[in-house]
Order: sequence, then structure tokens, then C-alpha cells
Amino acid sequence: MEETLSEPIQSEPKITQELLVIMSASIAAYLGKNVRIRRARFISNQGPSSWSQLGRVSIQSSHTFSTTK
Repeated sequence: MEETLSEPIQSEPKITQELLVIMSASIAAYLGKNVRIRRARFISNQGPSSWSQLGRVSIQSSHTFSTTK
């Protein structure tokens, strides 16, 4: 009972030419000038970053609670 897959399993999605054109057009529309994308890659989700954790800690520690009524 061997199953054959029609498409190979990819560990990382590919950045296609169409995606680069869309990215370039959207950046050019935002900045108002032509841009050239030199490098593009997907960033894997490895959980919360240390910057976001530090920001949350800073905000949460800035709250002061009064215990007297």
C-alpha cells in the first residue's frame, strides 16, 4: 500500500516572480518611487521575538496599582 504524492513536500515556500512583482509594485506605490528588490525570503515563525517580549514586559511593569482605599 504505497501512496505516491503528486507534488513533492517543500520545507519552505518559494518566492515566485509574480510575488516579487507584486511586492515591488506595492512598495513603489507606498514610497512614490521605483524600487528594486535585491533579496527576499520568508521569515519562519519561531515564536515571539525578544523585542516583542521586552515591549510587553515594559508596558505591563509601567502599570501601578494602589492597594490603599
